[in-house]
Amino acid sequence: MVKNEYDRPDTGAPLEMRMGRRRLIETLGLAGGALAASALLPSKWVKPVASQSITPTPQETSPVLGTGDLQVTVTWDTDQTDIDTWVQEPSGFWVYWSDEAGPTATLDYDDTDGYGPENVFVPAGGAAAGVYKVYVGYYGYDWTTGGASSAEDDPPPAPPTSVSIRITTFDGTPQKQQQTFTRQLTEADGTCNLFAVADVTFPGGTIVEKTGTIMNPEWGDECDVAAPRGGAGRKG
Repeated sequence: MVKNEYDRPDTGAPLEMRMGRRRLIETLGLAGGALAASALLPSKWVKPVASQSITPTPQETSPVLGTGDLQVTVTWDTDQTDIDTWVQEPSGFWVYWSDEAGPTATLDYDDTDGYGPENVFVPAGGAAAGVYKVYVGYYGYDWTTGGASSAEDDPPPAPPTSVSIRITTFDGTPQKQQQTFTRQLTEADGTCNLFAVADVTFPGGTIVEKTGTIMNPEWGDECDVAAPRGGAGRKG
């Protein structure tokens, strides 16, 4: 699933720059203490392995996820579904798929085609004093690969999605804290709403669950309740 650069306000860097930064981050493997994403996916959520072909194919490598003072790792249980991770820093800056690097936090992996992971982290010693607010949102379902044979077919309903959000503070230290939360999202939730998960307060690194929804800060009053489907309105 590809998010569309042209059906939203211009709030981020050009696509080529953002994708280049993402590829660079993945290549460098991030800071020390990073963790392979494959270790975070429950076995029942791992994408099925295709039957072996006579012709060898290149092996996909799991992304290496950053950790440190704060790590927010999001996975979900449906294919071809795009769930987004949003973290608001104490300064008020939003870190998400369009603005991947904030004053202290970085989105180092944005999964757009199912299962995750997505990962936002603050490196060791980098957390600002105050509250980091964690949210998740439903971006869209790609019915072109999820069931319908052509754009003229009636799109099949998108499956409901169970989202797991694991929040860790001070990873690799005696002060480590970790909690996992679950949110149930559906296509009917659309792109307008973000679902609260937790507030994480520093310098203590305390994690407190939150509930409720807020308006997607990227769209504001221009938000379209319907989530993007198929080839239209997707990330770029």
